[in-house]
Amino acid sequence: MMREMPSSMRDKAHALLRWSERYTKTDMVYLAGNGFWLALGHAGIGLTAFALSIAFARFVPKDVYGTYRFLLSVFWTLTAFSLTGVTVVLTRAVAQGLESAYKKAIRLSVLFSMPMMVIALGIAAYYFLNGNDSLGWGLIVIALIGPFMQAAYMYAPYLEGRRAFKENAFAGIALNVLPALALIASMFLTREPFLFVAVYLGASVLSGVLVSWYVYQKYKPRDTGTSEGFAGLSGHFSAMYVLSTISQQVDRLLVFHYIGAIELAVYTFATAMPDQIKTIFNNVSTIALPKFVQRTMEEIKKTIWFRVSGFTLLVALATGAYIMVAPYLFNLFFPAYPEAVLLSQLYALSLIPIGSTIPLAILEAHALKRNLYIMNIVGPLVQIGLLFSFILWYGLMGVILARILARIFNLGLGLALVRWWTPIRSLTDAKPVE
Repeated sequence: MMREMPSSMRDKAHALLRWSERYTKTDMVYLAGNGFWLALGHAGIGLTAFALSIAFARFVPKDVYGTYRFLLSVFWTLTAFSLTGVTVVLTRAVAQGLESAYKKAIRLSVLFSMPMMVIALGIAAYYFLNGNDSLGWGLIVIALIGPFMQAAYMYAPYLEGRRAFKENAFAGIALNVLPALALIASMFLTREPFLFVAVYLGASVLSGVLVSWYVYQKYKPRDTGTSEGFAGLSGHFSAMYVLSTISQQVDRLLVFHYIGAIELAVYTFATAMPDQIKTIFNNVSTIALPKFVQRTMEEIKKTIWFRVSGFTLLVALATGAYIMVAPYLFNLFFPAYPEAVLLSQLYALSLIPIGSTIPLAILEAHALKRNLYIMNIVGPLVQIGLLFSFILWYGLMGVILARILARIFNLGLGLALVRWWTPIRSLTDAKPVE
């Protein structure tokens, strides 16, 4: 009898999930099964990031931490000038059975990261000429190690395309633990922000290479050929994401430039926990993308409002819970940053409209050229404009308000592009070639 219970419970859970599909309009068995592994992965990553934040708050001065975060933001901004779109195209290709795209994606990623290296060296020269050696050395580190970061992590979109969410979850945890441990050790040896950047990037690339080797040996991607326009499609997606990538970091760049390193440290702690919650909810679009690839736009349009409204309600409940417990969390774990509590509670409101990731995943799954360009140009331009205006008027509070308004705009724009706009054509029909 004891042996039959697990099977019986699984059957009942399966039946309950199937029953709920008449209300959710979603494959709940697929979502629950794969969502568990992604949630587990992000929980592990989140706990690692949380422990690292506690260490930074206790052992590193605010100005040093703020400068370190600025350099990381410069690095992520410079990735806009590499082939960032290749990750989405790889997931899409693997979901269509084109597994040999994995090796091609790695080669393209390294090759098209060279502009990032050149730009970083140019900025380093600027800082050296202006007597800021710490930032100069930080840009040298970015130029030498940064171009290999995306290629080292290419295993992730490959696993997502295969729907191997369990393996991806454990790999993600491993890839965050090693850099975190290296950074914590370095806190007792240095106070130089650029050395923290070197440790983070170096440990991340090394661990990414090791995991990529393991994934390749385990799955041995079949020589299926890649889609006819793989490189071109990657270029299209990358061009679309230039403004989007910059807009994700411009708030930190502006805070450092206009207000200072200490204020950037405060802002970073204010946004850290809500952003971890956002990452967990983003699992939905990650899981859904391979499914969206296999469904027509007409099928998707019928349930888009229902999906997004239910998702938004769930996020709103989580946001309310965070707002209530935030003061206790900061008092317990980050007592050096009491000024970040109110900012963090306000920033948490920007979680509510993150349902925009669902329309974006739909557009990416079907490679809808016109719609994606609009989404990835108009949305970031609005956010950048709001950030420039509001930081000058209201300081840190203005940055938070700008982020909230920008996400509300992106949600409305994404829904409009999926529901009401009829695309001219896809970027590619993704025909296999040998």
